[in-house]
Amino acid sequence: MIEETVTMEFNRHLGMDIRLMGFRSKRLAALVKPGQFLMIRTESDSRDPLLRRPFSVHGIGEGDTILILYRIVGKGTSLLSLVRGHEQISVIGPLGKGFRLPGPKEKAILVAGGMGLAPMYFLSQSLTLEARHRTKMLLGFSTSQESVLTDRIKDLGLELLLATEDGSQGFKGTVTDLFEQVIDRDAQEKPVIYACGPNPMLKKIAQEAIRLNLTCYMSLEGSMACGLGICLGCAVKAARNQDTEYYYVCRDGPVFSAEMIDWEAL
Repeated sequence: MIEETVTMEFNRHLGMDIRLMGFRSKRLAALVKPGQFLMIRTESDSRDPLLRRPFSVHGIGEGDTILILYRIVGKGTSLLSLVRGHEQISVIGPLGKGFRLPGPKEKAILVAGGMGLAPMYFLSQSLTLEARHRTKMLLGFSTSQESVLTDRIKDLGLELLLATEDGSQGFKGTVTDLFEQVIDRDAQEKPVIYACGPNPMLKKIAQEAIRLNLTCYMSLEGSMACGLGICLGCAVKAARNQDTEYYYVCRDGPVFSAEMIDWEAL
């Protein structure tokens, strides 16, 4: 883990309230793994908000550029959206435990709901070209206006399946509805499931994967104040068969095997 002040290269508006930012860090690019996150704070004169905000690493671009995909949802992300090129931000990371990549012959299904796309792209980017050709990504948004970066995903060589709740693009319905259709066809091939998105989505996918006895990794979101497991604010209840009562998303995750979590409590 390192702490450094970095210079923003770009902070682009992609659509609606979604943005893609990038900054160069050779040290972070050498260390970060898919599924890990950074704690970020703007370097403005104001210290409101005081605490850093967690952001999944979206990918690594040319020249050791760290990519962060985010949605403007509150004061922290609003301030971040105002940072321009050549201005500075403070970064701590990489933090947390990331994804285990699929084995040499394993197929994979990646499921992303909304900003759950952020770590899923980095995971896809980290696969070999051969593995990408065995991988499907299911990506869900409320509407086509939120659908971003689909061309980049296709360029990686994955099979991309889109779902929008209003039917304006791709499959009409939620990404979990789409997942149920796909897994009915593909379950016999024993794909490894990876998912990131809202908790109700993760719960449905986890329950289905457990029912079918499929390996499944979920990237959870938590209310992180410190990102280091000190404040204990991101606790999630462990499943009954685990050797602890609670896990902490920032320290024990954010990636967990599906069977580790008590989904009813979540």
